[in-house]
Amino acid sequence: MTKAVSIFVLLLASISTFAQGLAPAVKPDGKADKRPAQELFEDANGYLGRRFQEFNKQKLPYDPKLEAQTKKEQKDLAIKNAATLQARGSLKGDDLYYLGMLHHLAGDADAALAAMRLFLKDDPDGQKAQAARNVVVLYSIKKDLIPEAAATVAAYTRHQPQNADDRYRMELLITDAYMRAKDHASMTTHAREMLAASKKFSETNKGEVFRRDEMLLKSTVLLADSYLKTNKKELAIDALVDLRRLAIQLPSASLYKDATMRLIRLDPELNTEQLFDDSLALSNTALPELVADEWIEQQPKKLADLRGQVVLIDFWATWCGPCRYTLPNLARWQNAYKSKGLVILGVTKYYGRGGGKELKPDEELTYLREFRTRNKLPYGFVVEDGEKNDFNYGVNSIPTSFLIDRKGVVRYISLGANADEIALLGELIKKLVEEK
Repeated sequence: MTKAVSIFVLLLASISTFAQGLAPAVKPDGKADKRPAQELFEDANGYLGRRFQEFNKQKLPYDPKLEAQTKKEQKDLAIKNAATLQARGSLKGDDLYYLGMLHHLAGDADAALAAMRLFLKDDPDGQKAQAARNVVVLYSIKKDLIPEAAATVAAYTRHQPQNADDRYRMELLITDAYMRAKDHASMTTHAREMLAASKKFSETNKGEVFRRDEMLLKSTVLLADSYLKTNKKELAIDALVDLRRLAIQLPSASLYKDATMRLIRLDPELNTEQLFDDSLALSNTALPELVADEWIEQQPKKLADLRGQVVLIDFWATWCGPCRYTLPNLARWQNAYKSKGLVILGVTKYYGRGGGKELKPDEELTYLREFRTRNKLPYGFVVEDGEKNDFNYGVNSIPTSFLIDRKGVVRYISLGANADEIALLGELIKKLVEEK
């Protein structure tokens, strides 16, 4: 039932992040239902969770038909509880909020909008009001009421608490709506707000790397597209250059790759040497320390301890053909610039294989040592039992290398093993070791 539980979590996420928690089911006793509005909402909102917990206890296998039926039951319960609440006559305050949330669970856009508009008519502050504004934006866009959605987001910004993910999702809906309406000036305005929310999210949610990169890329691409639609190509290029710079600072090789590819596609004549960012030299962003379960021919070191030296972190694997292609160059650079302070660290992990056969961890370490000796590699390896390094550095393909200056700042990310890329990386290493 793992998949079912995850689907339940995703469904709850579509309601605001401010939605209330789960509540136990209430058995009908034939009497008028006098439960408070909050309890009626929690009863319906928690239905999927309660049912999936029951399925887990029964150890039922995943069944899409059962999942669909359970979702229908939840929707029916939301409709029933909304009718119960609405039958009480004139509602006000939080009762209107919970009525709107019940209509939201039931998927009734008109009723949800009507209830939330009444709840928000006095421009209230607080969690429920901000959650209600999320719902209003969602259904305003679905009903093509873009000005109402934009005004609601503006109200959201005047109140607390604020959530960067919520703000991003609302701005995304509005940006997309203006794009479809071909109102590119308004699209630009809200794409900028999307990007600002993405950056705020990256500051406050450091562990959510994939979500962070997705938000930053999508908002920048939409912003660049809006500039292109209004004949502002230079601003589009600048937006992608800024994203690439941010990817280096984070660091994220995946985001860097996407930004660089889009940048070159937008400007095929771009001089790739310009992608080496001197402006980052003054950055004070601390890099994630490498996670190591084993060091091979290298004393354990923190990156902070290597300040004053030029460091190349190379993500690689023995089975990776392009990685092997780069090894003679890495060896040559290490030998040529070791005396000038170059330190190369080959970062890899346990893959459970090597030399065409399956290997246990101790056998793989032996294989790595022999591989290093056989290929005359004059630098050490960092071996991890896990994927934390990949996660921290946004690495989803190899070879990927991070070139770090003497101040501990990433100045360039090298992707792949084509001849031009290798040549450029060699030039940039030479530049950094000679840089004062």
